[in-house]
Amino acid sequence: MDVFYEESAVFSNALKAEKKYKIINIISYFFLVIWVICLLLGVNFLPGFFVGGEGRDKTIAFCVFFLWNAASFFLVWFLLARWKKTINVSYDYCFVTGELRISKVFNINKRKLITRFDCAEILQIGDVDNAGFARLKSDPTTKTVFCTSNDMPADDKFFMYILINDNGKKLYVLECRETLLIQILNFAPRSVLESDYVKQEKKKAVR
Repeated sequence: MDVFYEESAVFSNALKAEKKYKIINIISYFFLVIWVICLLLGVNFLPGFFVGGEGRDKTIAFCVFFLWNAASFFLVWFLLARWKKTINVSYDYCFVTGELRISKVFNINKRKLITRFDCAEILQIGDVDNAGFARLKSDPTTKTVFCTSNDMPADDKFFMYILINDNGKKLYVLECRETLLIQILNFAPRSVLESDYVKQEKKKAVR
């Protein structure tokens, strides 16, 4: 019988970020349109490079002017397009019968798979608040990949780390409920759970 569990780490300031995303998106499309117009005008003057006669210098000047502006507008559009991808980012964690899939979600509707791996491949798993995470993160051979946009976990969640060997050691940080950890441990070797792990219920009771 297949096991399926899914949850999301939604950006805590998603509503404000969505408005900001829309504004930048409109501005980026404006620069894209201007880029296309300048490019077409510049290309229109290109034959002037190869034709002699009166007005050739002026034609070349117009061509250079429009093409230079086209390059500038394209650069602005490109930077805005890159920037807007960082504004409203959430993450989805999908667990299917021993396999975990982590996806990055841009402004709710665009999704990109970051990684997928079998739980049997996990080297270590635990709570970011524990000493084990700091030790693993300080290893220069290990790359840390944050799969959450939040600095603090939601009330019913915690920051969980997963260490795997994925073309080199990678330390993934997820914002999730303890339910996901339990699902993973049903398919991963028990030895991968850090020795000082404390259940989230007990951890909150101590606080």
